[in-house]
Amino acid sequence: MMRYYGVSKEGLWGNSWWESGAIMTALADISSLDSSYNGTYFSTYSTTFNKAPTNDSHPGFINSFYDDEGWWANAWVAVYDLTKNPEYLNMAISIYDDINTGVDTPCGGLYWAKGKKYIASIANELHITLAASLANRVGSDQKQNYADAATAGWEWFFKSGLVDADWLVVDGMNNDTCEPTGAKRSYNQGVILSAATELYKATGNSSYLELAGNIANATTALNSTITDANGLIKECDGGCDTQGSMFKGALFRGLHQLQLADPHDNWKSFITTNAKALWNNALNVTNGQCNTGSDFRGPMTSVNEVTQGAALDVLVAAWAVTS
Repeated sequence: MMRYYGVSKEGLWGNSWWESGAIMTALADISSLDSSYNGTYFSTYSTTFNKAPTNDSHPGFINSFYDDEGWWANAWVAVYDLTKNPEYLNMAISIYDDINTGVDTPCGGLYWAKGKKYIASIANELHITLAASLANRVGSDQKQNYADAATAGWEWFFKSGLVDADWLVVDGMNNDTCEPTGAKRSYNQGVILSAATELYKATGNSSYLELAGNIANATTALNSTITDANGLIKECDGGCDTQGSMFKGALFRGLHQLQLADPHDNWKSFITTNAKALWNNALNVTNGQCNTGSDFRGPMTSVNEVTQGAALDVLVAAWAVTS
């Protein structure tokens, strides 16, 4: 994965913007499991912090899309947890302040983008996760404002219809009708699980874990929208574009966080089954370089920074829940 870092733009993986934030999160996650990785990548975080915004013309990691900003802000929280460098937490707070200006839709919740034409589930999930994460990391004099924002966002999310009757999250909401719409993608099922674990830490209220558990069960059930008859994620069957190849990474990150907070055998099995499938069917080593494809069920497909990043997420998840 690191062979793609800084090749096209200093501070980023390939030409990927928000995906680089997700990849950096996975890198921080693996470092949190094995401290021998820490020193290796601290300079990577610093370079990304200082160079990525300039090289992709997004000062302060701010652009026109609230979900992009959410990926980066949550990434800086993960890097802060690892490094304890307050600059990274302050960056997450700065991005949060910009995101918060978009919580003004006629339907409730956060807009997807500053053009105010769509309400995306992912933007709201990232915002809830971020608010709860900040509540768990700022001083006691600041905690309540973030906790209140997170709980308000969560309550709206579950009342809005974005979580369907089958306990799967749909893509978003029509800005004119306030009706839920769109496909049910893996990252929408995963990020809300991350939100639940952070909200549980912030409040001690186990109902967040219980609701998240319903989504986790629906997502990992055999022959569900997301999972096939063998317990393997179906996304990217036939290939994905660069963004779509990253989606499943967020599912495995959120699910492993939920598993650590509220262990269930079926979630652990889903994670390890998919990690084994990736290892056996969509991974090879060529000229000393490890390559991973986008469909964990195989066959091996084209490789890029995003397929590598999503693969790291599932392998880290398996490591975390079995160690």
